[in-house]
Amino acid sequence: MAAVEATSELVFYVNGNRIAVQNPDPEWTLLSYLRNKLRLVGSKLGCGEGGCGTCTVMLSVLSSGDTVRHYAANACLVLLSSLHGKAVTTVEGLGSCKTRLHPVQERIAKAHGSQCGFCTPGFVMSAYALLRSQPQPPTMEQLEDALVGNLCRCTGYRPILEGLKTLTVEGQTQTGCGRADCCKLEGNSSDELPADLEMTDVLFNPADFAPYDATQELIFPPELKLNPGMSSQALHFTGPRVTFFQVNELQSLLRIKLLHPDAKLVVGNTEIGVDVRLKGQLYPTIVSVCGVEELENLELQSDGLLVGAAVTITTLQDKLKEIMNQLPESQTRVFSAMLEMLRWFAGKQIRNVASIGGNIMTCSPISDLNPVLLAAGATLTLCSRNNGVRKVVLDQHFFKGYRKCAVAVDEVLLTVMIPFTKPGEYFAAYKQSRRRDDDIAIVNAAMRVNFQPNSTVVKSSYLAFGGVAATTILATNTMKNLQGQEWKSGGMPDQVISSLLKEVTVNPGAPGGMTSYRNALVPSFFFKFYLHVRHQLSIEFAGSVEPIQPDEQELLQPYTKPHHRAMHFYQKVSSQQELIDPVGRPVPHVSCLQQVTGEAVYIDDLPRYEDELFGTLVVSTKAKAKIVSIDATEALALQGVHRFVTAQDLPGDRNKMGPMFQDEEVFARNEVVCVGQVIGLIVADDRKLSFRAATMVKIEYTETNEKPIITIEDAIAAKSYSEPRSIWRGDATAAHVRADHTLNGEFRMGGQEHFYLEPNAHLAVPKECGGMEVFSCTQNPTDAQFAIASALGIPANRVLIRTKRIGGGFGGKETRPATVYVPAAVAAFITGRSVRVVLERPQDMMVTGTRHPFLARWKASFTVDGDLEAIEMNLYSNAGCYTDLSPIILDRAMFTSCNAYRCRNFRVTGYCCWTNLPSNTAFRGFGAPQGILIMEDIMASIASYLNKDPVEVRERNLNRVGDSTHYGQVLENCTVRRCWEQVLQQSRYQHRREQVLRYNQTHQYRKRGIVATPSQYGLSFTSKFLNQAGALVLIYSEGSVLLSHGGVEMGQGLHTKMIQVAARVLEIPHDMIHIEETATDKVPNTSATASSVSSDIYGEAVLRACATLKERLAPYQAKDPAAGWNTWVKQAYFDRVQLSATGFYATPGLVTFDFKTQQGRPFHYFSYGAAVTEVEIDCLTGDHTVLRTDIVMDVGDSLNPAIDIGQIEGGFLQGQGLVTLEELRYTPEGELITKGPGTYKLPGVSDIPCEFNVTLLRDAGWPKVVYSSKAIGEPPLVLAASVFLAIKAAIEAARTNVQTQGNLKPKLASWDKGCLNTHRDLKCEDKTAGSGRCFRLDSPATAERIRMACVDHITDQIETPEPGSFRPWDVTV
Repeated sequence: MAAVEATSELVFYVNGNRIAVQNPDPEWTLLSYLRNKLRLVGSKLGCGEGGCGTCTVMLSVLSSGDTVRHYAANACLVLLSSLHGKAVTTVEGLGSCKTRLHPVQERIAKAHGSQCGFCTPGFVMSAYALLRSQPQPPTMEQLEDALVGNLCRCTGYRPILEGLKTLTVEGQTQTGCGRADCCKLEGNSSDELPADLEMTDVLFNPADFAPYDATQELIFPPELKLNPGMSSQALHFTGPRVTFFQVNELQSLLRIKLLHPDAKLVVGNTEIGVDVRLKGQLYPTIVSVCGVEELENLELQSDGLLVGAAVTITTLQDKLKEIMNQLPESQTRVFSAMLEMLRWFAGKQIRNVASIGGNIMTCSPISDLNPVLLAAGATLTLCSRNNGVRKVVLDQHFFKGYRKCAVAVDEVLLTVMIPFTKPGEYFAAYKQSRRRDDDIAIVNAAMRVNFQPNSTVVKSSYLAFGGVAATTILATNTMKNLQGQEWKSGGMPDQVISSLLKEVTVNPGAPGGMTSYRNALVPSFFFKFYLHVRHQLSIEFAGSVEPIQPDEQELLQPYTKPHHRAMHFYQKVSSQQELIDPVGRPVPHVSCLQQVTGEAVYIDDLPRYEDELFGTLVVSTKAKAKIVSIDATEALALQGVHRFVTAQDLPGDRNKMGPMFQDEEVFARNEVVCVGQVIGLIVADDRKLSFRAATMVKIEYTETNEKPIITIEDAIAAKSYSEPRSIWRGDATAAHVRADHTLNGEFRMGGQEHFYLEPNAHLAVPKECGGMEVFSCTQNPTDAQFAIASALGIPANRVLIRTKRIGGGFGGKETRPATVYVPAAVAAFITGRSVRVVLERPQDMMVTGTRHPFLARWKASFTVDGDLEAIEMNLYSNAGCYTDLSPIILDRAMFTSCNAYRCRNFRVTGYCCWTNLPSNTAFRGFGAPQGILIMEDIMASIASYLNKDPVEVRERNLNRVGDSTHYGQVLENCTVRRCWEQVLQQSRYQHRREQVLRYNQTHQYRKRGIVATPSQYGLSFTSKFLNQAGALVLIYSEGSVLLSHGGVEMGQGLHTKMIQVAARVLEIPHDMIHIEETATDKVPNTSATASSVSSDIYGEAVLRACATLKERLAPYQAKDPAAGWNTWVKQAYFDRVQLSATGFYATPGLVTFDFKTQQGRPFHYFSYGAAVTEVEIDCLTGDHTVLRTDIVMDVGDSLNPAIDIGQIEGGFLQGQGLVTLEELRYTPEGELITKGPGTYKLPGVSDIPCEFNVTLLRDAGWPKVVYSSKAIGEPPLVLAASVFLAIKAAIEAARTNVQTQGNLKPKLASWDKGCLNTHRDLKCEDKTAGSGRCFRLDSPATAERIRMACVDHITDQIETPEPGSFRPWDVTV
């Protein structure tokens, strides 16, 4: 290798500072270096696979001439070794609280675009990189595209978009009054605004923002500008396990590839990086090819576009757009199809660095580009040291098997020739994924057809498909059958569809699952292609080829989402309110400035202790088995590995834990009961070594005679469930007999992963006297305190839990973090050294449990007018392997199972099903989303059966003031009808419903649905003793105030609201009050920050503590009113008046519900709301778009309308994910498959409703709560039922259309994973005839479920395999 002249010094810049590293370890990523070496912790580790965007940074490199290219990239994937000659900008390089904020940071902060803040630096950097990447302001479309690779679990994205909109073309050209959504601005119709002068929509004023001035940005380092070849300089770094080369000429590359045939070639490291980090792969030789001229070539030639293998996706996109603007459309049809595919390819950060060559050479069967290249007949140029250059046509022989192709081990892919289309040639490409943006394909396709000259007779065709086999394939038999056929309506498309269904078949149990759906997508894509070509031919051969219908033309248009619109209204504060009083005003989140600058500290941002060790969990790989042996010898032999902590270190009851019952083991001792159960914790000097050692621990199991119980049906069959308990009123059995109509049905609701952006992170620090200090991202510090004390065998007063803030929780950090922080504390106790444990995203998802999946079996009786007569429900929840909080979550589901409706005869019975899955746990809503959606599905079924507008049926049964719930609690101040009537009016429901009906009559393949749903949500912990809270307020002698309370700040704005409450009581500016952290040595015996009541109970506690202090200061204020706060405090101090006070509050009037006597008052009050949602579905693919959502929410007198509106939007979008995109998938053996953002899809910035309007109900104050406010965290989530039911309504329109046309009687066969039925028609017990429009649709309404419920001539031809005849790839649990 001496012939390769390479340097071993890496030189790059970070935020303008020169960094030089001698022989860096090739295994280091940029993110690891930033966080661990430079201590720049603003860039976060959220997933490690480039799927969440929390690690986004901007890279800058000198390209052609003096042009500097700025682009966003995922620091978790960027190799440190690849940064030679580049400049890195992190969020710390933009601005800070100590100096000034960058305009991007300021806008996100002041527009309320940061809640938990963990994702915020990533959004800042994506937007910043967009501004730097082009000289002119971006459009809103470009902004949304730039943010596709960033996930937020809190905000609902709206405030982020609104703040950044002021930097876009649209934001800078609009005129108006200065308000964010002035009615004069384009797209906002003044006739939709509430005609109420007491309402306002001003959450921030754009006029307050500093203008963006590009000339003030950090310059590109002169050293790099003066050395234009520096970034492509040859490099050679050698680490303990990996060697890295960067080559700048082809011969060097070929020489290395000859000597190291297994060497991995990288451009952006987007594939290899994921393999290394998450799959534990080790690649001893890595070669960066970014400096090789032949691989970066991009040249327009006479027969097409020659693309170098190292050309990035973004560069290719830009070039294709340029060419399409220059050449005729008939010549660039392949380019057009490729652009459409690349439009949905990953996030911007990945596209900026991923290459076309990497996409080909990974040989992925779901590659988005390979079907296009295969159908286009692209030509590859390959080269090797010994055999020189050869050209290969990308055809059906190129891909040899899964991840294998016809490229020799010593060959390198140089270029790809993408051909022009010729006269009489048509091309299109299609993709369907779980989420439209930034998602891998379920199935994709590209199709080309050539016609004989001046005819519509097929000369040749190329039908390429991905996602249906181990490789990308051509449907060669169908292609042969197409030859010589005339492209016209009639039998031709049906023949091709039948042929494709026979030839391209995904076998039951195939990897990836969804086999029937994938089988249906193949002919569905062809049908779209058929219409596409026929439309073109009808133009070319006008009069001889029948034109397609207008709605079919719409189906062929590339997807375009309407520009995002939003309106938000809340009641103004009284003109008499003092300006100093912040209550009721849209005060920004108290930590927003620190969050946008990266200065907000999370657990893993804390500096390392000198003696600190890092711990990694070792978990079970079996769902049910006996442990035969545990051997950590090999792991402990590694230098720097110090201890493997197991159950042997915790004798007796010290190894037990659990929030309700101590039925869990800290470490599995003799047996395991789920995949992911913690067996031990290995501690080592650093994170990388600890991860590596954990994989070396060998555990031997023996299977038990009992088969693991995985699904709810398994548990029911095995009678593996708790003693059922019921809530009832009236006599449902007798009422069923009398009723006009009765329906029986089943409904399944899947679970949901919390996906808080900050993974579980805990730092345990031993203290003197055997004590333990733990920095923990827990929602429940007191439970953490007691669990750790129990495991260590010490009193709770020796354990201090400290929580500054957490990066999202949603219930997932209430109890399940015990599986992490208890082992960490035990290891610290044993070793006497600090121990940090931060879970990788896949392990976090596998270990910590999810929202409970539910199965409901119900019976509903009603009158001919739709009045409810009787309802019976059996609710089965998949609780997992331990109790956790499952019984009280099921209770909440039962309490909410009648939602906001009156039903005189009602009975609900609940069963906690014990299975061999990780224990499921609390999640925002705590059982209410399941209970409410089940009831709403029943109401929708009743309306469909009676052929009535669902609004009419719901309205007839809505609660009123004075009504009582099915558990006997009388409804006071019931505002549900006010919310309902107002949302129907503001959304113009009746007018839009008529529009939807007309649309559905004229559109066969796209359908719309519009639905309104109400919500009634009880507020309180259902366990009475938890409804208590404490606060501690300290006034320092110079006047500043330190406030402590027992609640945890996790993005919901709790600290901000508590400061507002304190500021009002004390009558001082809110910026004089500070909250440092939540700690168990300040406020003892706290309840979890959960159940939406934290603002209620801690607000009252803070109010009482402040009132005590105000009373003590009153004499000084009376004596000298003009002196002011600081003087009053100083005088009181000199008079030795106590300037600290505690406050305590216990919610009055609660009576724990007694299931035996059916007596109790479980809730303090109720929150009400209503939503109207309109959706559109694609009946051929199952794709959907949420067109508009309107919400009216009763939050009482809002403490902070900006926070409350943000909680409504964020909660609703989380609920939308629950009922549409977010699907947990498990193997039949109980292992979670969906373990990261690559396989588990959250709603992204493009998934929010195209129009999203929120109104806070005015004059709705509830005097029994602090300042007449109401809780807000969880109630909005359940309104996402409107999304699910709007989708179901659209499907119903499609099914009705099929039946009306008489083309097909809907098939009632099972099709779902594991052959579980998901859309079987409901059973009717009628005394009079009713509608046959009822059908079953389970949640989530994924693209798979939507498509397969839209029965048609394609789905009718798909055979359903017999259950038990195959092993399913995944099961519905």
